[in-house]
Amino acid sequence: MHDLMRPITGISGLMELQPGQVNWGDYNPWPLPGAIHMWILRAFGSGGNFVCTYRFRQPLYGSEMYHKGLVETDGVTPSPGGREYAQAMADIVKLRQQYNPNAREPETYSSRRTGFLISFDNRWDIQNHLQTKRWDTEAHWMRYYRALKSAMAPVDVITENSEFDKYPFLVAPAYQLVSQELVKRWEQYVRNGGHLILTSRTGQKDTRGHLWEGPWAEPILGLIGAKIARYDVLPPPITGHIQVRNRSYAWGSWGDILDPNDGTEVLARYSDQFYKDSAAAVTRKLGKGTVSYVGVDTETGDLERDLVHQIFSTAGAAPASLAPDFLVEWRDGFWVATNFTGHAQTIPAPPNQTLLVGEREVVPGGAAIWVAK
Repeated sequence: MHDLMRPITGISGLMELQPGQVNWGDYNPWPLPGAIHMWILRAFGSGGNFVCTYRFRQPLYGSEMYHKGLVETDGVTPSPGGREYAQAMADIVKLRQQYNPNAREPETYSSRRTGFLISFDNRWDIQNHLQTKRWDTEAHWMRYYRALKSAMAPVDVITENSEFDKYPFLVAPAYQLVSQELVKRWEQYVRNGGHLILTSRTGQKDTRGHLWEGPWAEPILGLIGAKIARYDVLPPPITGHIQVRNRSYAWGSWGDILDPNDGTEVLARYSDQFYKDSAAAVTRKLGKGTVSYVGVDTETGDLERDLVHQIFSTAGAAPASLAPDFLVEWRDGFWVATNFTGHAQTIPAPPNQTLLVGEREVVPGGAAIWVAK
């Protein structure tokens, strides 16, 4: 959500960060100890300008009396969440002493900068024609977002109104509605040296939501260097499989069966079903850049992660290899690591690195901050 909101005006923050248990869920457990502190530092690392909470004091009566506050029901004693807020603010004050207004973003980090192109018209149109109950648009988006963050890529969620050329990489997941103008912009972006990643369901319709009177997804076929012979969706509990070298990946929700042109490289193939050995993902060089099409939506996102990392490596962007949901961001000269996984994670820093916040081994719900070098 930070990366989604930040590009709109450049000013973003959290309006209601819970300080403990809430009352409105079907189940209202305690946040993991440390998580509230981590959420605040995640907002900082992601470029947030402010954090607000709901609420200050736990109320004594009314519909939200079980919603925790920064202070307990006596109105003065800090709650566990309140103490984590205080710790986060103390950390921010400490960081101000190390702030360098002239800090420059590390080149290795900048080389991975990615524009994540979404359209809510696409999301709504797909919802109108799901074609399978196994499809989940937001889950599909997140497979690629998590893959990018595991590569330690800075991400801006953008729309078609944005400038593409400032991003070395551009990901457009499930971009079902396209115009001829958008496809031309994609092609020019690639020819100028950008690396474009398109995914399943892209280009099937025009901006009115009409299928093209021609081959399936006709406007993008010349761009991706392949035809889309057909697509398949599997009824549960059946799963199909993709093979890349010696590794297998399961899928079920959507699979575009690709027929690559000469000169288009196959990245992954189906290993079963009646289209066994057909291409599931392809890539090609075009001008100074590359365009890749990943036609399958996997169960876990592992294939998407591996292919994103491969595309970064081939482009010379040297991806990191973080566990999904262990997030490391750069901001104003600081590296900020937050651990949303269920296991301790080691920060990607030299062994002798001095930390300003936290430890080298970041526990679940923990955070660490150090000065970028």
